[in-house]
Amino acid sequence: MKKHALILSLSLFCGLAAAQEPPPQTWVDLPLLDVPFNTDSSYFPATFSMRQSMQLSNSYYQNIHRWIAGDPTEDKTNFREFVYLALFDYIGSTTPLSSGWVHEEWHRSVLTRRRIGSFNDMNTFPFGQSVIAVSQVDDQDLVNLKRDHPAEQVRLSAAGMESQIQQNLSLQENLFFKKSRSEDRPLYWLNAVGVIGYMSTCASTESDRTTDDENRDDGADIPRRDFTGLDCNAWVYDLFRPDEPYTARGVHPSGVGIDRYIRFSDLNEKEQNFLKLQARYSLLNLADPFLIGWNEFHTEINGRPLRWNAKLNHMLTSFGATIDAHLFLDLEGDQYLVTWHNGMTDTRYMPGLSVKQVDLALNEHWFATPALTAWQQPKDQRLEGSSTDILVDASLELAYRSSRWVSYYFGVEAKNKGWVAGNVYLDDNVTGWAGLRATVY
Repeated sequence: MKKHALILSLSLFCGLAAAQEPPPQTWVDLPLLDVPFNTDSSYFPATFSMRQSMQLSNSYYQNIHRWIAGDPTEDKTNFREFVYLALFDYIGSTTPLSSGWVHEEWHRSVLTRRRIGSFNDMNTFPFGQSVIAVSQVDDQDLVNLKRDHPAEQVRLSAAGMESQIQQNLSLQENLFFKKSRSEDRPLYWLNAVGVIGYMSTCASTESDRTTDDENRDDGADIPRRDFTGLDCNAWVYDLFRPDEPYTARGVHPSGVGIDRYIRFSDLNEKEQNFLKLQARYSLLNLADPFLIGWNEFHTEINGRPLRWNAKLNHMLTSFGATIDAHLFLDLEGDQYLVTWHNGMTDTRYMPGLSVKQVDLALNEHWFATPALTAWQQPKDQRLEGSSTDILVDASLELAYRSSRWVSYYFGVEAKNKGWVAGNVYLDDNVTGWAGLRATVY
């Protein structure tokens, strides 16, 4: 009898311990497979999908931030720790897995989508360089891309800054919904201010000087050249000129190859004005309470406690741009991210709505994250086209948590033609992915 009682007591204790096991605070996300991207390119694993590079970078940052500054919910980050974090993020921004590395990898994802080879110069640890290239891109590949897929040529130039805005949103989702515990504010600022500064440079004659310097340094060495030069100048140039052949850019000043880089002075008045407008709109990326540590607000709905937050984002797209209003909601464990998309061309407003439910508990071990987007966008992503389409994008990710230490996930996303942040495909597509998350803290 005593033996049975002891066994029962131990069983109850173990069950209680498991039930009270704290949730993961930081983790390593290993996105092992993303198809068809990983299987439809001769360059894998030299190139990661957008999802893969983002998750690897997030894991890198959150765990190092935790190691440097500890748990910000237990001890408020002091000034010295904040300085250490800021120095690490800034100095390390030109190393593999950094936000700068992801910026270049998202450019490369668009190239890889069409089997165009490239190299991320961040992998050479280019400390001190102000301009980092995606190099080893062939002129003829860019000629073909602009001719056959003009909207992807536009997306190619915008994808880097898209990654920085999406990285902030992704980390903030981890914080609000998954209760991650790492001090990531310096990275939020680095990404947001970096995009604003880049847009400001593009929208001024300063970009002419930068472009001339880069052309001089590159010389006749085609493999050394970046694929596009200053991103936002090339973005607006190709956005307004979808039918212009890539070769119309002219001959490189060295006399060898195509003059890829676009100066501000190369743009006509309409293009310059649209670029200046988007540079001003990029300031909306500062309308973000997470930047100053306001991570959640509390109220009640019909007597039920509601935890919430809200922020704005501005991004360049393959059809123009968008200002997204994000609303984070947690109503007694029912968690939602609701996004109102304010898409725009130079003459039209293109609204859309996304709703994502985060970590819906199916049982003790299984959790589901469904999402749905509907968004009016220009037909064929053409800025000045008269017709529109409705983008519909639906996804579902299932996660199996075997313990506090390990969880496995797999997901599927289906969409028709149109632009979705973080999805490299502008045409009809079904994507599947799988990976695992291993707890560190």
